[in-house]
Amino acid sequence: MSDFAPLDAYLRRWRQSVPIPGLALAVTDRTRTRYAASIGYANVDARQPVTSATTFQIGSIGKSMTALALMQLVESGRLDLNAPLRTHLPWFAPASQYGPIALKHLLSHTAGLPTGRDFTPAARYESYALRQVAPAWEPGTRFHYSNTGYKLLGCLLEDIARAPYADLLRRRILHPLGIDEPDADAVITHQSRHRMAAGYVPLHDDRPYRQGDTLIPAPWLEYGAGDGSVAATAGAMARYARLWLNRGRSGRRALITPATYDRIIAPAIRMSRGDRYEHDYGYGFGIISHQADGHHYIGHGGSTVGFQAIMLADLTAGLAAVLLCNAGGADTYAPARYALAAVAAVQTGAPIPDPPPLPDPTRVDDAHRYAGVYIDIDTDAAASANRLIVQSDGYGLRLCGVGRRLERIAGNAFTIPDVRWDPFPLRFRSPPDTTPDDGPFTQIHHGPTVYLREGVAPPDGLPLDYLLPDNAPPAPPEWAALPGHYRSHAPYVSNFRILLRRNRLYLAWPNGGEELLTPQSSAGRALDWFAVAPPGQSTPERIRFDPIVGSQALRAQWAGGGDFYRIGK
Repeated sequence: MSDFAPLDAYLRRWRQSVPIPGLALAVTDRTRTRYAASIGYANVDARQPVTSATTFQIGSIGKSMTALALMQLVESGRLDLNAPLRTHLPWFAPASQYGPIALKHLLSHTAGLPTGRDFTPAARYESYALRQVAPAWEPGTRFHYSNTGYKLLGCLLEDIARAPYADLLRRRILHPLGIDEPDADAVITHQSRHRMAAGYVPLHDDRPYRQGDTLIPAPWLEYGAGDGSVAATAGAMARYARLWLNRGRSGRRALITPATYDRIIAPAIRMSRGDRYEHDYGYGFGIISHQADGHHYIGHGGSTVGFQAIMLADLTAGLAAVLLCNAGGADTYAPARYALAAVAAVQTGAPIPDPPPLPDPTRVDDAHRYAGVYIDIDTDAAASANRLIVQSDGYGLRLCGVGRRLERIAGNAFTIPDVRWDPFPLRFRSPPDTTPDDGPFTQIHHGPTVYLREGVAPPDGLPLDYLLPDNAPPAPPEWAALPGHYRSHAPYVSNFRILLRRNRLYLAWPNGGEELLTPQSSAGRALDWFAVAPPGQSTPERIRFDPIVGSQALRAQWAGGGDFYRIGK
């Protein structure tokens, strides 16, 4: 039996539980790969297995490559981290009430720029469109992840080095590490498609994924930009990960100095992601850094349409794991951590630890908090059709009339395994500072509808929304024109819905996420810009609606991020 049999078995079970058609994983120390696995299918229809030669799109792990190449130019004196970006890119001069955006702000996602909607395949035009967006805060003071900001960095790299982005990555990063085609491609093109795994996405792109839903081949996209355009084998990515274990060196060659390496991995700003990383963590320059269980980890995740990946380096143990998948939506951090722990155990002769629990969105350890009868507050409380009965079976939740368990999406949001309830999840809520952490939830939000737990009195004056004060002004009548389903041809963010619930507007994402819209003028008219955030919270994400035709808005326009158009009624 292989020393790694428990890890092999766990990865196979994990792939099936997510599910993912295929994956490749490699764990390396500072000198060579210590473990590799290729599991499942690169192409389901062709029954083509994943092999060591299969390439996967690595998504935003490529941001660390863009940062490396730019920091090489900083070392040589061709770029200044602190100079206003317009010093190097004269055409980038967004109107701002704050200080100038510098290279260091874009590298650390602290420039106050929007995430980006990939509304055009032309990265340079999307970067140019940022001129229309005023930064939301003083650069360097807050974190907001911006793919468009890294596209802008790719443009900067091309302009300063006077070469295409793909050539620069090959010459400055990949070739010095001994990585070449067919093991890696700096940009995604039709020429490299034949050796790449097929990506897979859910059949329905307008609602949360549920266990057993159908996966279909993802749309094929050519791509080459600074926010992540590399496709590589797990073996090639293990070579790249060794660079981070060796403080910027590959063999006898240093791609960057130790001082530059330290600058890249040092958190420029602190963040917190709840229990996903188990600890506060920080973003450096294209690299995430965090501490957990006495170990220092650095790395980055990545996703594209139909792919997901993670590179995780344990600097304390001197090991790094790279996990590449040809479907999205999985938590890749847990299997990467376990792979590192398993290889570390084998190296020291210790038993491989027990694996982490497999993902089970139906398990709810505190199910008693959710169970109860909830009544639609806007209709006849006596009518059975207006009542939700949530039942607990000890470790899960069921909605009366639905045979299968509810499935947790994130936090206290659950999708309902019944098409009659699509496309919205159930969101359980309680007023802050009034209910113990282990107390029962008092509301359910389902799309525009609010259900109140039976026996709980509505708060005075409503609006029954705990993101807003009770004295928030009522919604203007013209907001009735805004709710609906909006779509675009953008591959990453293809659609969303706008809800009007208890006189408040919300943006509902297909994955079940939800964000409050706050008008940016005191009048709060329908044609004004809305911040995608609660009142008083700064954000670079803004949206407006026009034109109003036949009492309906026909377009939703993102600031610097393209247009979405109403479909249906």
